[in-house]
Amino acid sequence: MMVEEFEFYRKVRAFYCNVSFSLSFTYRFSHRHNKSATAKGTFSCGVNAHTQTVEYLMQLNSDPIERPYSESSSFLFSSIYEAIPAQVIEFINYPIHKLRYRVPIDYDWQQFIVDGAESAINVSTMNGLFKKWKLLGSNNQPVDAHFKVKKVEFNW
Repeated sequence: MMVEEFEFYRKVRAFYCNVSFSLSFTYRFSHRHNKSATAKGTFSCGVNAHTQTVEYLMQLNSDPIERPYSESSSFLFSSIYEAIPAQVIEFINYPIHKLRYRVPIDYDWQQFIVDGAESAINVSTMNGLFKKWKLLGSNNQPVDAHFKVKKVEFNW
């Protein structure tokens, strides 16, 4: 079954608007202790017919993340964990992926969109994004929370 480009454009926007997903991640709370948290997100697809690309935009909002100041000492070393006042990880209209499509559209375009979403939003790519995110400590300095994304689930 062949889908004309305008129909593809219309259907992608209708079917893949605010598709929700969730992810679970951990962050360092104190010495040898990680705390679990979740984030809810959605993505929407748009089609740019001029460049023949499907563009994925992501929204993401996490649970509040916080930790008190703590330090841990042992015979060999001591660790200091800066306080993190309550804050969230938030991405708004974040361009997460661009995918070129070919014309004529005589392939399974829905699977094409799903594959694109799964290659854009997965444990590996989300870990990369979370590593770039800067949480601020009580002195407004960036604090490394040692984020680790554990799981990403789509609600198709």
